Amino acid sequence: MKNFLQHPSRKVFLLTLLFISLTFTHCTDLVEEPKGLLAPESFFKTIPDVEAGLYGAYSQFVSVNLYGRELSILLMLRSDMAAIGDQGTTADRKQVDEFNMNSENPISRNVWNAFFRTISAANTTLRAIPTVSGDQAIKTRLEAEGRFIRAFSYFNLVRLYGDVPYLDSPVESTAQLVGVTRTPVDQIYKTIVDDMLFAKQHLPARHTGDVRNRATSGTAATVLADVYLTLKQFDKAAAEARYVITNAQGLYNYSLERNYQNLFNGALAGSLKEPIFVTDWHNTIADGGVNEDWLISQTRMRGLFDRSLSVVVPTMNVYQSWDARDYRRAVSLEDSVMVNGVKTAITQAARASVKRPHIAKYFRFPGTQSAGDDRRADNDYHIYRYADVLLMAAEAIAESEGVTPEAIGYVNQVRERARFTGTKMKDFPAEVSPTINTASFISLVREERRLELAFEFKRWYDIKRWGILQQVFTGPNALEARKVDPARDYLLPIPLDEIRLNGWTQNPGY
Repeated sequence: MKNFLQHPSRKVFLLTLLFISLTFTHCTDLVEEPKGLLAPESFFKTIPDVEAGLYGAYSQFVSVNLYGRELSILLMLRSDMAAIGDQGTTADRKQVDEFNMNSENPISRNVWNAFFRTISAANTTLRAIPTVSGDQAIKTRLEAEGRFIRAFSYFNLVRLYGDVPYLDSPVESTAQLVGVTRTPVDQIYKTIVDDMLFAKQHLPARHTGDVRNRATSGTAATVLADVYLTLKQFDKAAAEARYVITNAQGLYNYSLERNYQNLFNGALAGSLKEPIFVTDWHNTIADGGVNEDWLISQTRMRGLFDRSLSVVVPTMNVYQSWDARDYRRAVSLEDSVMVNGVKTAITQAARASVKRPHIAKYFRFPGTQSAGDDRRADNDYHIYRYADVLLMAAEAIAESEGVTPEAIGYVNQVRERARFTGTKMKDFPAEVSPTINTASFISLVREERRLELAFEFKRWYDIKRWGILQQVFTGPNALEARKVDPARDYLLPIPLDEIRLNGWTQNPGY
């Protein structure tokens, strides 16, 4: 592979697209016959081959560069809910946290590359589907799955980088990339919606075993609700969220887990009904930099546990402002540890590198850890779960129709679950008042999302779509004080290699 990758006529952007993580290909194929690797007819012969291609695309979501570590860390550090803990961590992470990153930041570059690898794998598989023989209904379903993967990847890319190149076919030669430009965000959103609507229509309601790491029609409708909220098309967002809620218990087998803690217990991951789309760390779709759960080590207390780095740690303001009566705080945060048999506050633990409460969702109940390797845990990450849909519905209804009993009821469902501690019901958080006005209700829903979905990679996207960057980082109630520039900081920089080799204009301020 080395000789091909270093060929002087190749572009870095092309290399991004050529690294396709298909489980049935090898590096030598790329070296000896690059066009053969990329031409779908050369290796897709059957429907199982197509499924393998889709697994290759999905594998990027559980790679170290996306939810395995880099994307997860980026989204948490970019938000106001977590900051760098141990200052001995790498400079690229500090740059993300402090809003002073540049176009050479490797985390941003790795996320960019990984999403384009995913898109390339999806496009290659989509091109192959018409060429294989088999049941047309199955082929249409697989097309819907490939289009979901592509659309979900682009949904993340446009929220992170703004205008990006839109590609809807596999790259089979460098000539295809001559003159490639960044496509305007509004055009990309049209393709995202088209792909998701197709996916909603043609994906199954459930997969074999009711696995949640493959997209279903419910997954597509959930993402559509999120897309429409982002576009401020609140009536459409409400319709999609209502569709999921109406069909939740019957068609899709979705429901709120009774105990909030169970959502973050690896031993229970396979039995949960609340997840809609997850990263499953014990699937078998790929290996080598893939399927490794890094958030245990990134969020656990350095100095108190082996292989623990205290990289992503909430500020004290996050902990202190979170009402102690809220059971979700106890689940989300670890504020004490056992030291010589004595329960000790982390703030008082002499060996703790960072004396602040830590995120507990990923390390407290990881489940089985094969061969003692904590990167092989069972605790899936929730990309979407049913509580998220209830809160999206409440927000969309309030924005398009005003406060209604329906919208209030969705929030109350989430709050009722939060009152159960695993052993008893509490009286906090209280039900929403039926007389609340629209502005206050929308503010309440936003706060409910911050707490209910804490550290689940949602907060930065919410900050961006609500346009509250200055408010949350520089306002009087800022949880994490940062100097931010709204003209620059809603977007990440386009990787410098892409700017140099493609002649694109950089995002403002970088």
